[in-house]
Amino acid sequence: MGLFGGNDKKREPESVAEAPKKPAASWDDGAAAALPKNSTYFDALRTTAFTNHNTVDNYVEFWAALKVNEQDDKWRVMHYMVHDLNQRDGKFVSEQVSKTDVSFPEAVALLARNEYIATKMEVTHKDFDMETEYPASKYPELKVHYHDIEHYKKGANIEGIAFDDQNQPYRRVQGRVFASATFKRSEVVRSILAVDQASTVPSVQAKIEGGILSDIFATASDRAATLDNILKIGQVLATMDEFATQVGSFYISIQRALKREDKFDRIDGLQPDEKKEVLERAENGAPVRNNDARPFPKIIDGLIPEMNAKLEAAKNLGVHVEPFQKFAAECELYANLLYASQNLAKLERGFVSVNNSDSNLITQIRDSVDKAQKKFLDLGGTQEQMDKLKSWVANPKKDPIPGWLPGFLTRYYEARGKVMQKVQDRQAGVTQVNTMTVDVKPPVTDQFNDTTKKPPAGSVLDDTPRTESGANSPDFDKFKNVMGSNRPKQGPQP
Repeated sequence: MGLFGGNDKKREPESVAEAPKKPAASWDDGAAAALPKNSTYFDALRTTAFTNHNTVDNYVEFWAALKVNEQDDKWRVMHYMVHDLNQRDGKFVSEQVSKTDVSFPEAVALLARNEYIATKMEVTHKDFDMETEYPASKYPELKVHYHDIEHYKKGANIEGIAFDDQNQPYRRVQGRVFASATFKRSEVVRSILAVDQASTVPSVQAKIEGGILSDIFATASDRAATLDNILKIGQVLATMDEFATQVGSFYISIQRALKREDKFDRIDGLQPDEKKEVLERAENGAPVRNNDARPFPKIIDGLIPEMNAKLEAAKNLGVHVEPFQKFAAECELYANLLYASQNLAKLERGFVSVNNSDSNLITQIRDSVDKAQKKFLDLGGTQEQMDKLKSWVANPKKDPIPGWLPGFLTRYYEARGKVMQKVQDRQAGVTQVNTMTVDVKPPVTDQFNDTTKKPPAGSVLDDTPRTESGANSPDFDKFKNVMGSNRPKQGPQP
């Protein structure tokens, strides 16, 4: 044995050629195949806005990525500049950043790079408060290009992307980061909580609910559906429609408790005759009547449990009801907070009275809020959502009926209408074949047994193998270092 553990046997003569070694098989962890390449929920993302203190002309700038090809998921990255938009001769300038339309991951990478560079140019660039200086209500051009678009980081987190401390994007696999990089804890937390973040984005919530409705209604258009399937989908439709009616009853009850008469004026997605019918069912099911002395206990203790029971029935039929359960919990929290705010007003009036305040009101406020908070958090609601709702209810200047309440009903009926229209279109495309009686059928000849004749391409009899064209967006790894970082890579790259 040698000094370093080697073998002391004589070496073979150098003239004897060693057998060539087989190349080692490359290790494949399968991560590349698992990485989503397309955007699921968003068709536009943007950066924050910056004031560019240019030596010639100061202006506000931001970048946005817009989906321009739905089928291939192709995006175009734009640079927008605002020059004195609050003046009569203000200008809105746009220029294309990506010379060609790019994939979703590359679009995110370009947004991340431009925002990162702007944040590091502290001499010329400062953060700009677009909401205060250029509010959406006064500047429609900025409403559609900036205010109505989600920030790219939140959107990218929801779509499955995390950002390291250099602001470089990395794909996640099943919510976990697979990369050789350093991440700030806050970024990792935001990445992990992407599903919770999704529930605060109306466009994402609408697609989640629409996707569930699509699953519910798809069976109705299946030509091969069995009798059991048809009966089951009928049960599901009836159950979910009853839940939507209960939400409508909740909406009407809240209006009556607040002495409002909005009815269904803020709800879209229904024809006038449909809206009238749905409104009548909601009004009949509302437990609160006009000038009711105790409206909120009837809503909280009566209607909310009925909504949850209907969702349990839908769950037993195989419906993924979690998003709807969270919505019902949000309704419960909202009703409790609204009830507490009314009691709070009574409590404050009691402060100035000779008899001081009613301690029972304080107990009612605490009990109702604590009960609602627990239910809301148990179903996955976030503390941030809850704090926003509390602040909103406690602010008397705001409309006491939030937009998300009629918004849910609008999304439900719009999604239901779109899917059922597809069902009707498919059913209209089915041709009814009338069979002839036996005595008039033509004789069977070789004309009807010609197996050499190929059926028309694309017909139901055409059995030519087909290959589905996959997403042609390039591998995300190609773009994750687009910012040109020179830091050494550690460990094997996935």
